[in-house]
Amino acid sequence: MPRQPTMEDVARAAGVSRSTVSRVFQNDGERVSPDTLIAVHEAATRLGYVHNLVASGLAMRHGRQLGLLIRDGTNPAYGHLLAETNRAVERAGRTLISVTASRHDYGTAEVAGLRRLLGQRVAGVFVGTGVTAAEDLVETVTSVPLMIVGRPNEHPRIESISYDERAHGRTVADEIAAHGHRRVVVLTAPLLYSRVFDLRIRSLVERCAELGISILPVDLLPVEQGVVRALDTARQEGASCIVCPVDYVALDLLRAAAARDVRIPEDVSTLGFDGLGDGLDLVGLATVRLPVEEVAARAVERMEELLVAAQEDHEGPLASAPPPARHTLVEGEIVPGRTLGPVPAHLRG
Repeated sequence: MPRQPTMEDVARAAGVSRSTVSRVFQNDGERVSPDTLIAVHEAATRLGYVHNLVASGLAMRHGRQLGLLIRDGTNPAYGHLLAETNRAVERAGRTLISVTASRHDYGTAEVAGLRRLLGQRVAGVFVGTGVTAAEDLVETVTSVPLMIVGRPNEHPRIESISYDERAHGRTVADEIAAHGHRRVVVLTAPLLYSRVFDLRIRSLVERCAELGISILPVDLLPVEQGVVRALDTARQEGASCIVCPVDYVALDLLRAAAARDVRIPEDVSTLGFDGLGDGLDLVGLATVRLPVEEVAARAVERMEELLVAAQEDHEGPLASAPPPARHTLVEGEIVPGRTLGPVPAHLRG
């Protein structure tokens, strides 16, 4: 018995994406040009494709809502991710439901948040947090497409569109070296506190070793004490630069430095990561800006493809194994700032 043509076959014959074919048959051609509409219907007729309304109902049973689990909306990185994802979802003709996990909870609230999203019968779920292990995400979300957004991920069963934090760590190390720094304090945090922080700093430390830069690790937590320890260590050990794993820590470091009459960058330089807070340009913080808008747009586009693929699974014979998950990395850019200067004169030589 010959195989029945699928939506993917129609897309290939018409020279369009599967998501476009899906919009033609499921949404009466919403947001599809007249020429494309004709091309898709002609390809479907030529192939003998008949859209399976029952399968379509199964794939779209959750309506047009997508879910986003976000962490600590007061953090500019997460706040921007929420806003950009919402914009991209709206452009796709869907609605976004979000749940925010506590900043200081180490995973329990995130899993509970995922379950709340699933209870809203969303069609797919984005996870934009930095704590819960991928293995726990797989066990929690089994009924709808799941995608990690923002944080790096290599789990073979979870799709991801992520910031290239490994590249960001190396970029910061190169920037430090370019300014002549050879002895650097680095604020570190446990993996459980933030997988993103851990990856950034590990990458930076590895690159510094390649460049011959000495690293002095200092515990970040609690932040208010960690930044003071970093300033004291820099003074005692003759370090000329302090690296913070995120901009809000760098701002706390600037406050602590001002309170202790430590001049930035005349006495010691500093950098952060994220580059998204309002007023950072006024402060002049040297940092790495995350490509939030691009990551959100590409994540929503890929989610549409995953939803179409889920429909194809209902229409055609079951595959022997699901295709491997795609992991896409998007690199941000360095933002020069006045907080990163040359090595102070008294530390040269």
